[in-house]
Amino acid sequence: MEKLIEKALKMIEPNMIVSFGGGRTVGRLIKSIDTSKISVASPSEQTRNLCQSLNIPVMPLEQINQFDLAFDGCDSLDSQLNVLKSNGGIHTFERLYANLAKRYIIMAPQTRYTEKLNPQVQLTLEVLDMAIPQVLDEVSMLGGNAETRQSQDMAGMVRTPNGNGLVDCHFDDWDNIDLINSRLSQMTGVLGTSYFKNVVTDALLATDDDVKHIKKEDL
Repeated sequence: MEKLIEKALKMIEPNMIVSFGGGRTVGRLIKSIDTSKISVASPSEQTRNLCQSLNIPVMPLEQINQFDLAFDGCDSLDSQLNVLKSNGGIHTFERLYANLAKRYIIMAPQTRYTEKLNPQVQLTLEVLDMAIPQVLDEVSMLGGNAETRQSQDMAGMVRTPNGNGLVDCHFDDWDNIDLINSRLSQMTGVLGTSYFKNVVTDALLATDDDVKHIKKEDL
């Protein structure tokens, strides 16, 4: 992953405003940057805590009109650079930051890059509690299976930073994910989904000995 970090570092220039998502790879990137020359923001509490421990100032989102770059990870990435960002559970916040980025850059192992999205990775929804039964029923009607994400540390559901529940939706494949995502995202009480379509501009993919850089405009 060292070459992946090096490739990302070359994209960052002085005076840029840069968003950093969550995860270990992004954390390693932050530790490698001279942050005195850039402005930093993050949708991830974990990353903000890391920045605090390193005495790196973090800008609140409401003070930012646009990011020059936004770095993030994903759980699955297809050949058109559409992604599922399901496991972290903060996709609603991540999408707010991604929407303001000139370049939204996914950093991932090449194994996560496939022709179609990996059906073993679920579509995750952030849902108001009272809407969860209706969402579960709708997923079933669409031919899938869904369950609320349960905490491994304590009894009850996993909660997002907004205090809402997470619903994990499983289908045999993602051939119809655009329709599925559209139907579910339009339901009252669904705040956000983990499917990011036509948002990613770049993918930095780590192989065993190199880094592949895929740009949306080259597809």
